Amino acid sequence: MGSHFIQEASEACFNGCCSSPFSTQSLTHKQEEDHEFSIITTGTSFLTRDIKFTSQESLPSLHTSFYDLITAFPDYLQTNQADHLRSTEYQNLSYSSSHVLLNHTGQQQPLFSYSQSISGSDQSLFTLSFKQVSSGEELLSFATEESRFQTRMRRRITSFMNLEESEYHMILTQDRSSAFKILAELYCFKTCPNLLTVYNYEDEAVEEMIRISEKKGIKAKAAEFSWPSTEIVSEKLKRKITRSKRRRDKRGLFVFPLQSLVTGASYSYSWMSLAHENEWHVLLDTSALSSKDMETLGLSLFRPDFLICSFTEVLGQDDSSGFGCLFVKKSSSQALSEAPELITNPANLTVVKAEPARKTENDETTLGQSSLDHEEDHNAASTSATDIVEVEEEDDKALIEFRGLDHADSLGLVLISRRLKSLTLWLVRALTCLKHPGSHQPEMYLVKICGPKTRPKRGPSISFNVFDWQGEKVDPSVVVRLAEREKIGLRCAYLQKISRIGKDKKKSNEKQNLSLRVSVVSVRLGFMTNFDDVFRVWGFVSRFLDADFVEKEKWRKKALEKNKSCD
Repeated sequence: MGSHFIQEASEACFNGCCSSPFSTQSLTHKQEEDHEFSIITTGTSFLTRDIKFTSQESLPSLHTSFYDLITAFPDYLQTNQADHLRSTEYQNLSYSSSHVLLNHTGQQQPLFSYSQSISGSDQSLFTLSFKQVSSGEELLSFATEESRFQTRMRRRITSFMNLEESEYHMILTQDRSSAFKILAELYCFKTCPNLLTVYNYEDEAVEEMIRISEKKGIKAKAAEFSWPSTEIVSEKLKRKITRSKRRRDKRGLFVFPLQSLVTGASYSYSWMSLAHENEWHVLLDTSALSSKDMETLGLSLFRPDFLICSFTEVLGQDDSSGFGCLFVKKSSSQALSEAPELITNPANLTVVKAEPARKTENDETTLGQSSLDHEEDHNAASTSATDIVEVEEEDDKALIEFRGLDHADSLGLVLISRRLKSLTLWLVRALTCLKHPGSHQPEMYLVKICGPKTRPKRGPSISFNVFDWQGEKVDPSVVVRLAEREKIGLRCAYLQKISRIGKDKKKSNEKQNLSLRVSVVSVRLGFMTNFDDVFRVWGFVSRFLDADFVEKEKWRKKALEKNKSCD
């Protein structure tokens, strides 16, 4: 939503003239959710009420809904700087472009802004060159061979990730999945033959790591998650982390994401500490974290052995437009000592280097010549060496700005977190306010949230399923396909490692574990997401309240296919 509208809202009066449109309803409170919101809400909002909407037509307008958002989350008005940046630097995400992108499969922090990418030419701002290495030693050696541009990029990204430059090596990879492959190939599974992962959803990159480790004879273990909260089953994970100490077994690699990229479930930092205490190497996967989450207290105090992140070139482009990063703690680099004969696929050991794409400002030519020019000026004018360095640094910055990182830094951890929490909790509650019309017993809700609902401590990802008026689940792939027709990018994902505890009817005291694999629709909010985006998602999902909506679309698809076949 535009910053002018937020300014209008911030000047509005809420003492009756602009009260929440839902406050006059006769409603029943939900005690648990009221308690969760009581800390962060100051006005009367349908977020804390048991109001239900039974048709798309019954939904309030965008303007009315926005006032409801700021009634529940008045601090959202303080995030208008993000709306200004979106309108001036990320015009491709504006409402006029009519495409909502909430289907991210990984970290979507852009290196550059959209306006920056179109200011010069249509080509990429940087190019990637590829090299295949054969060992951990060669990998780390390759990481230290840098041009000035590569040094600046490494320093900028390392700083953005809140890591100490002197403490970590940074290796660029083709994408996030490639970083997982490299670590799986080079990690010393022969001497540390254990792999323990903590993912409540199927992740292609993690699955690649598991497949590689299995080829090496490693039987991977995984955490289990409760249903429907998708939280970690703590006792089981604790036993898996600590059991090897009691048995005097060798440790291995503990792969931990801190948040679920699909459900938004958040996990405690203490799991990483417990793993380290039990002599595991810890890999932190930051793909589910928000732009500035690496500045949180827990991460600033805890340094993982390995860290994987990824960046896109410009927000709104395909994931393939960026690259992945593998950070290796220098004191843990000896763990990348797998023997060459144990490498399952040499192609997995492909690393990349980045260079500026515009040859007229080439890092090795123009900047090199620039430094010579400055040296000549120094000799002629007897300027100090410090002046030369300062001029060179200015030229280096002029070469290419990482404006996407700069924007996230300017917004900061508090503002981004406040904005994402407001939008995420509003959308969760709005989705659960959709109910099929009629006198269903029990009440037939359109949407069921899979994962945490309105807990303030949750990530900006939401997973849910849509059910028709008969209680039948609508295939998530159908929901995603229909959303794409409306230019709304959602994602179909699969929850895994779900343990549901239930009582057997014949033996009431006996519990049984049921392993579940659940397909869901997933929504992922980012630091440039605005209220327009989440409102459009809500409006789209409400269309399923029409009992004939899916059937109409099926017939429409058949008609289009028939017309194509006749052409």
